[in-house]
Amino acid sequence: MKKNVLALSIAAMIGGFAGAASAQSVFPNSTMTPPTATALEQSEGGAGHILVVPYFTSQNDNMSVFHVVNTDTVNGKALKVRFRGAANSDDILDFTVFLSPGDVWTGSVQGNEQGSYFLTNDKSCTLPDIRGQQVQFVTDRLPSGADAAQTKEGYIEILNMADISGTSTAMYKATKHVNGVAPCTSDVLDATLSINPLDVASVTAAKTSGFDTPSGKLTADWYILNVNQTTTFSGAATAIAATGGNGRGNFVLFPQDETNSAANATNAAQLTADPLLKAGIVKPVNFDFPDLSTPYLAATANPEAQASRLTQAVANTGVSNQYALDAVISAKTDWVLSMPTRRYSVGADYTKKPADAGYRVFNDGVVDLSGAAYFTETNTYVNTANGLICANTSGYTFWDREETSKRNGAVISPSLLKGLDFCGEVNVLSFNDAAGKSVLGATVARTNVQVGYENGWGAINYTKALPVVGSSFIKLSNSGGLANGFSGTYGITWPHRFAK
Repeated sequence: MKKNVLALSIAAMIGGFAGAASAQSVFPNSTMTPPTATALEQSEGGAGHILVVPYFTSQNDNMSVFHVVNTDTVNGKALKVRFRGAANSDDILDFTVFLSPGDVWTGSVQGNEQGSYFLTNDKSCTLPDIRGQQVQFVTDRLPSGADAAQTKEGYIEILNMADISGTSTAMYKATKHVNGVAPCTSDVLDATLSINPLDVASVTAAKTSGFDTPSGKLTADWYILNVNQTTTFSGAATAIAATGGNGRGNFVLFPQDETNSAANATNAAQLTADPLLKAGIVKPVNFDFPDLSTPYLAATANPEAQASRLTQAVANTGVSNQYALDAVISAKTDWVLSMPTRRYSVGADYTKKPADAGYRVFNDGVVDLSGAAYFTETNTYVNTANGLICANTSGYTFWDREETSKRNGAVISPSLLKGLDFCGEVNVLSFNDAAGKSVLGATVARTNVQVGYENGWGAINYTKALPVVGSSFIKLSNSGGLANGFSGTYGITWPHRFAK
């Protein structure tokens, strides 16, 4: 079968991946503390170098808020924060954040007629300086003619690019809070626009200014608040830790600008597994880096090895959770099924129509431990009606609370499929909600499933392991609550249980 696949040999990738211990990093790191991390692991303790908020939304009057905590009380952190759309994981907003030691940074996603906008009133430094501003999400990389709703749902990537150390250094002084406010000295922060982490001299200068290799220790929490409906859902970000030695990764602080001096097309092959950036379908520029596939470990052979290790850390063979549809309390349920590393295996080429050959662009070098690609032409397809790339599942079962079950026979609406597939990067599965008035008000990548039970639990299995994270969102209402002077609406969030 003819594929639109990058000229990347799985055999060659496996060779680099298997021999990672002796591979040479593309990053010189120079005089900085040597990177020592050799593995990526999903952190049970919730702290790590990479954080993923599985879902944000501004649909249906929802506001999504998140808090990032630097639990390192000695070193500051330089972070890349990137928002990706729910449809096919396109970059819709990214910027750099500088945290002090022990700092907490907060921000929110809200909606208006133009889509979503980001707002932070936090005193920590950002580049560009967006504090106190409504920053509209960007549609440049969405399909031509995409409506505002395409920016109203997605997920968030947060990556520790570098530490900030040395109390007398310029960067430490510029970002360390003084009487509760960081100075955010503009000429010091703007100097980061000249950093090239691929160049020895530039990295040496960055070390002098106060930067060092990243050591993680980040946590994050999120909540989705609907004031009009007096409902809140909350949870913790998925944390990935770079482990081994003292857990330091590569220095990967790229300029937050749209030039391509450090991240030109030649370098892109060394910096990302994103098939659209590697093929030049989307022109790579500095702000595209780092992404979650940029080589981060002490001796990661290439971006495919990085993306493989990251995907392996979160991949599972199926998820299970509860649902509630009790009419007496007006119960509703949505499941969020987010795949935050899928973009490094397959992307959508918007220069083509969804029905065209080559709309799916693959990178077959992102593989599991057996050397098999996670996403292929066999286990994915395109929904030509909306351009979403879909991943196959192998089966599902829904139970009630009394052990009765129904397998693969529930009616899927609006799809005519007999299976329950994940369409979009962040699929929202609504229960018994053909009218589209679900808990989260999702519209970008939503599937409805009709189950024959009022309450119970369900399990979904895939044709092969996939990087799925997320939660069950259950909304309950007490019809007599408001009349008696107390809130009558409640939100419950349960993270998915998964099988490796």
